[in-house]
Amino acid sequence: MKNQQRLAIVFAVAACFALALPALASAAVWKHNGVNLAKFVSLSLPGGEVFETEISGEKSGMSCEVKATMTTEGGSTAKITAYEIKSCSGAFGKLSGCTVSVKEAKGLPWTVHVNASDLTITNMRVRRTFSAGCALAELDKTISPTVTLNTPSKIAEMEFSGSTTNYKAFGSWKVEGTNSGTYGIG
Repeated sequence: MKNQQRLAIVFAVAACFALALPALASAAVWKHNGVNLAKFVSLSLPGGEVFETEISGEKSGMSCEVKATMTTEGGSTAKITAYEIKSCSGAFGKLSGCTVSVKEAKGLPWTVHVNASDLTITNMRVRRTFSAGCALAELDKTISPTVTLNTPSKIAEMEFSGSTTNYKAFGSWKVEGTNSGTYGIG
């Protein structure tokens, strides 16, 4: 009798795995007009970013105009292949009155993973050097932000947010041109 019970449990567990396997295999992927994407596409993403750090116990930072380029060939990944920091202003805290003299994205391309309803950028590294006399000489930080999509199936805008010890960055991008609203995930 015990062998029949064990055998029944083994069959039940195997059936559960068989039923769950299709769901596990259908990870979210890039789509174009609702159909799985199977070609190279480049999305131009102008937008803005705010970064914040703590200097001598005071929250300090500024906002920057940025432009990212995201490319994909379909599947469940993409890449940020370019990240241009155009200008920074609106400094606050200990960075008030400071300017950014060097601003650069490091370690490009950054990998983008497609999740069920959002994206994750892995190792987004930005280095900023500040003007002489500023309370901070350099800020070189790496985060892996989550990218929230306004409409996952028809992406027109997206917001990102990520943090690490004593640093956070958040902002938004708009999909430029005719690509707006035609690409998505699902």
